[in-house]
Amino acid sequence: MKLFLTSSTITPNLIEPFEKFIGRSSSGLKVAFIPDAGLKTIGDKSWIDEELTELVTNLKWQVDKITLANENEESLEKLLGYDVVYVNGGYSGYLAKVMRESGFDKILPKLLNKGVIYVGSSAGSMVLSKVQDSASFYFGEPEPEALEIGGLGLVDFEFYPMHDHRWTTDLVDKIKEKRNKKLNYYLVRDGQALSVENNKIEIYGDVVILNKEN
Repeated sequence: MKLFLTSSTITPNLIEPFEKFIGRSSSGLKVAFIPDAGLKTIGDKSWIDEELTELVTNLKWQVDKITLANENEESLEKLLGYDVVYVNGGYSGYLAKVMRESGFDKILPKLLNKGVIYVGSSAGSMVLSKVQDSASFYFGEPEPEALEIGGLGLVDFEFYPMHDHRWTTDLVDKIKEKRNKKLNYYLVRDGQALSVENNKIEIYGDVVILNKEN
């Protein structure tokens, strides 16, 4: 199982560690781009296609957009033909709901066992936790219902993406106050990432770690 979890995509400084993680050049990778988390956002959604275009232009990936809301477990078998499943940002609770309704949660373990790499951007990283506490109180876009929906449970920590345009010096203190102290948190800024392979976590950048308190 290979997971590469980012705050806001694979930025130029993350290309080298990403390629080291996957053991090959990333140029030419065949990638399934999952936009569903962003489709719940209100207003202009052009940023979704802009992110997709950046993957093609900057990383030289071969990218197909696949909307989970239009798929089912049988049709999602086609994801086995990709090198990477890239799940972008938006609302993590909504994303988890669509992943279950479409059957993506059922096909994902098969993909990972076959060597398909999961890349998360923002909500795409958050959704892999079990509890989704970060999503429930996320400053600016809270989803209290995410606690009832729950995440996919592939990692035993909470991922909190700290986007540069929302970051303030006191945000870490605010997160410390709101978080569930029975859980571990990784606070990951844009340009930083975590990789997870067989429960081994590697950190890229000055990530803030909040360990659970007994």
